Order: sequence, then structure tokens, then C-alpha cells
Amino acid sequence: MLEASRVFSDYVRSSRDTKAPVIPRIDELDLTIPEKDGIGTAGIWDDIQTICGAATNTWSERFLYKLYASPTPIGVVGEALVGLLNNNAHVFQASPIGALIEDRVGRQLAELARFPVGTAAGLTFPGGSYSNMHALMVARNRRFPELKRSGFTGAMARGEWRRPMIFTSAHAHYSIEKAAVAAGIGLDNVVSVPTDADGRMDSHALRMLVERALADGGAPFFVNATAGTTVLGAFDPIDEIAAVCADHGLWLHVDGSWGGPLALFSSDDKFGGYRIDRADSLTVNPHKLMGVPLQCSFLLMRDGLAPMREALGLGASYLFHGGSPNVLDDVGDATMGCGRRPDAIKLWLAWRYYGTEYFRRRVANARRLALDFADMVSTRPPTALGHWRLAAAPQSMCVCFWFVPSQLGAHPTPQPSWGDATRLLCTRLNYLGHVLVDYAT
Repeated sequence: MLEASRVFSDYVRSSRDTKAPVIPRIDELDLTIPEKDGIGTAGIWDDIQTICGAATNTWSERFLYKLYASPTPIGVVGEALVGLLNNNAHVFQASPIGALIEDRVGRQLAELARFPVGTAAGLTFPGGSYSNMHALMVARNRRFPELKRSGFTGAMARGEWRRPMIFTSAHAHYSIEKAAVAAGIGLDNVVSVPTDADGRMDSHALRMLVERALADGGAPFFVNATAGTTVLGAFDPIDEIAAVCADHGLWLHVDGSWGGPLALFSSDDKFGGYRIDRADSLTVNPHKLMGVPLQCSFLLMRDGLAPMREALGLGASYLFHGGSPNVLDDVGDATMGCGRRPDAIKLWLAWRYYGTEYFRRRVANARRLALDFADMVSTRPPTALGHWRLAAAPQSMCVCFWFVPSQLGAHPTPQPSWGDATRLLCTRLNYLGHVLVDYAT
């Protein structure tokens, strides 16, 4: 343990050096698995040093890859603690402190979302994709409870069956489509809703598409709104979307994996006044904007965990012993899995260490940096090499821009060649290893 502390501290210190590469060159690596005796203590530390030297350096200020960065130091302590404890948070007795912390943090986040105090709750999942998938599965089984037992085949055999349909923005994360595949909904029943010029879902188009689906014999049941899209960082107009959902009895989920902390912690009216409380469920990823180590995602449920248990639970008696004198009910039966890391410990430790005001400052600083960078792009004068062009005003923390080489000329509107130049530029920058950036097509 002492040697690990020294090696890891040295790694962080060297990684923060301004000359440290972000993407190291990976030379010949010995990845063989010993057939007989292992390499022991002396050899394993060489391996660990090799891994550190070959890993992408998220601790560098030039690590500009999308949607996450280096964890906070207390976050690393929390990650080590979770590994040290090796508790399984599926039943209370296997991880009592983890269960209590998960319950407390989930309710605290739900309170910040202005969900009903006393009923709302949250659970951790290994990433926003899994949180989104569970929200969809719960909504599916609530709207079509027969699917839990008989599945689509049995339901269709009984007749009077209409195909389930979900709606999501054209700029939404692909995890919604992945969840539709996993839930048996199918990609053909995922309706892509157009967006406005800022990348926000067009609520008028949503209403039209829902009503058209109903007229065609479909069964709309789920709408995904995004708080912070992956590319433009857009916040879908939740009030208008919620009105459509209320009119047609649709489950409203908000994927706030990226921008959720802005809605929870920001004092800016644009985000602090975002009516996230109108959602039935909300995904938030503390491992993105909040600096908690990967992975830590929360699914917050407006009506608590009862809908999850009803939709997904099987009551396996060899695991979940109803009536046992636990402080909290077992939560594993409310999920699609069994093994569960008590990842809430990482967020709880960071929250205790820094306090709520730290996260308010953190999200405010992220927003300020985005606005400052966008202003720099907009006002930067052209050079002999080319000129900078802002793709759109930043909706939250994402800044999308082009650097247009001079040989491509000046055009008032974006050209396909700009995307080609951006792709080549990013590839070249990343190959050099001094910075890590990304592009969208």
C-alpha cells in the first residue's frame, strides 16, 4: 500500500508537468500472462509503471477530450476506498454503509432536482447509458406490464397490440437507441425529433410526431429530453416537452448525463430555472462535470424506487429476504443486474470534503470558460494560415468551432471542406501527443 501511494503520487506529479505528453507513444509492451509462477512484487511495479507511462494523461490541462477530465484527489481516495472495501451493494447486509450513503446521496440529488421530498430516490449505475436504459425499461414495463412475463410474442398473440414507440432528439446520445434495442423496442420505433438552430428539440415537431404515431396505430410511451447534448451542449425545452407528455400520458426522462449538474447546482437562471422537476426520471453523471472518478452515474426517480421494483424485480428469495430487520430495503432487485459497486461513496466523500458551494463554483467556472473560449474564437483575427469560425454560441459547456485553412477561402456559410480540414487537423494534433481534442461530423 505504501509503495502504491508513492508510485501513484509520482504519476500524478509527473503527469501535471507542462511537458508531459497527453497521448504517449506506446512502444513494445509485454502483455503475456505467466503460465506458471507470476512476476511477484518486484516485477509488478515495473508493469504498473509501464501502464502509467502508456495511459492517456487525463491529468494534463491539455487533455481536452469531450465530457470528462481528471478526477479530484479526494475522488481518487474514494475510488481506492471502494476497491479496498470490495462490498457488493445489491443487498443491505453486503454493503450497509454503501446502501445508507447511496440512499442519502440519491435523495440529496433528487432534492436539488426539486423532485418530491420523501418519495424521490436514486440509484447508481455503471454509466449514463445504463441509467438511461433502466429508465426506459421501467417506463416500458409500466406502460405494458404484460411484457414482463409474456414478452412481445405473448402480448401480440393475445391481439389488440400496438407497437411501443419512443421519441428523442436528433442530437440525443446514442444510448437511447441502444436502450431501445436492449428493450426489444427496435430502432424502427425510435422517432428522431428535429431540432432548432441551437440543437434543442423542436417541441412542436414532437407534438406533431406523437399525434401522427397515435393516428397510425402506434403506442407512444416514452420521451427522452436531453440536458446538455454531446456535441452542442443543448438543453431541450423541458416545459414544452413536459406539456406534450402530460397531454398524452407519456413518461418523460431527462438525460442529464453531461449537463445535469448545471441544472442542479447553477445559480444562472438559464440552468437553475430549468424545470427538471417535471421529469419522471433523470440521469446525472457525477463522473463528468463533477470530477468524480469513472464510473459514477445516478438515475433519479421522481416516485422513488417502487416503480423500479415493480417493473424489474423478481424477488429472488436466495438473495432478497423480505422482512429482515434491515435499515433499508435491498435495492438490487430494482435493477437489471446483481453485482453493484457502492459508487455513491465516491460522490459522498467529494461532497463532504468540498461542500455544495464547491460544485456551484465548479459548474459556474465551466460555463465561464466556455463563454470566454467562444468569445476568443469569435474575435480572433485571421492569420496567413487561416481563420477561426464559431459553429454556434455555446448552449452550456461545449464549444464547437472550425479552423478554416486559408487555401479553402472565405465563405459566409459553412462548407463540407471545413469538416474535412477539421478531421485532418484533429488527427494530426492527437498524433503529436501534446493535446487530445475531438471532432464531430
